Amino acid sequence: MAVQNMVERTLGRKPGYYHAETLADGVTGDPVVVPGLNGLPVTCTIIIVGTSGKVEFTTSSDAEVIADTADWQDWASGTVTADTSDALIGPVTAVRGVSVSGEVKFQVVI
Repeated sequence: MAVQNMVERTLGRKPGYYHAETLADGVTGDPVVVPGLNGLPVTCTIIIVGTSGKVEFTTSSDAEVIADTADWQDWASGTVTADTSDALIGPVTAVRGVSVSGEVKFQVVI
């Protein structure tokens, strides 16, 4: 398992980050480490190309994410069958996209 980092982007004078990937049928993406930005919202999007997908997040430590022993939870929207965006309710250490059925696109923006 690899751990992915977000790409830094410039939005005015505030720091921001972005990540996007396409996941094939039945694939759980590698964790995307979420940088700590003093409570800025983390918005995740699943774009359905196939049938369904979801986002998982963790509040486990960075070491547990790297060791592949983190505890993962589904986002509040659960498994979705239509394009869905949602802001996570609090700080997290990592997120990952999951293709439940068919191809999905997973995007994260801070």
